[in-house]
Amino acid sequence: MSRGLSDKFMYELKFGLLFPFLNLVIVDSTICLEIREESINLYYRGGNILRIKNNKGNFFAFFDRGYLDEATTNVPVLPEELNNPAKVDQWIKCIPHIKHEMDLWFTKSPKSERAAQQITVQENNLSDSATGTDYFICDIEYANKNGRFDMIAVHWSSSSSSRKNDKDIGLSFIEMKYMDKALSGPSGLAQHIFDINNFLTNPRNLIDLKEEMKTVFNQKLELGLIRNQKRIVSFNDKKPEIIIAIANHDPDSTILKDVMLNLQSNPLAEVKFAVSNFMGYGLYQDSLYTVDQFLNKFRNQICTLTG
Repeated sequence: MSRGLSDKFMYELKFGLLFPFLNLVIVDSTICLEIREESINLYYRGGNILRIKNNKGNFFAFFDRGYLDEATTNVPVLPEELNNPAKVDQWIKCIPHIKHEMDLWFTKSPKSERAAQQITVQENNLSDSATGTDYFICDIEYANKNGRFDMIAVHWSSSSSSRKNDKDIGLSFIEMKYMDKALSGPSGLAQHIFDINNFLTNPRNLIDLKEEMKTVFNQKLELGLIRNQKRIVSFNDKKPEIIIAIANHDPDSTILKDVMLNLQSNPLAEVKFAVSNFMGYGLYQDSLYTVDQFLNKFRNQICTLTG
């Protein structure tokens, strides 16, 4: 599987039949668009509100009605094939109703971690702060044979000199954990780092990922989904970063301390911990710390290491 859209798909999004969906994402900051293999996913609060796939030049739309209470919903069965503007308009007009139904569903079954991912995408790609942060998010929920990576990002310093250079850009994996209970266990922090390292043991994987993310970044830029002036020409040869973003850690919990003290060495990537800059979701290189730096600087917030 390789992420990216054909010329036809890009044209229909920018100028043709599918433009209303792109425009919806541009004007509605609660929805983000992610590029897959000749398809796009629109996410709302971490849930997939719409998938559009190109099948031999024909476009089809899908929505998981599992988010709806079929006994009370006012969302009709919508057309799958998008072969005229009227059908597209049906979807666009129903999106507010679908969002409301998803709000009700998320009250009972929240996706807090994925919702935080989506806010991170918005803050670093499209919001007013996006021109000043040092990372752009290329993709979320990157599934592969080694697991599923929360976010793939490019490290592109926001200094004016760096933004003029479209070559030798950095690549980063970002793993987001929401509250301490997500830090351990089979889907915990150690397992995610293991999965990324396992992925990187095959040099071909990193080469292919860089090409894939270059395509995704440049297509998002073309679609107006990233606030930057230049396309990516090439990535650098440095070790990628594994950035750990932990939301709502409880300083009285011992879980984070236990997990950090047992992290394995990472010869193929540099592990760093992200700290918010005055309560925001923007990613700044000055707010990233190595494991040792993080343990030292925030020891009183990681259930005092000696206690």
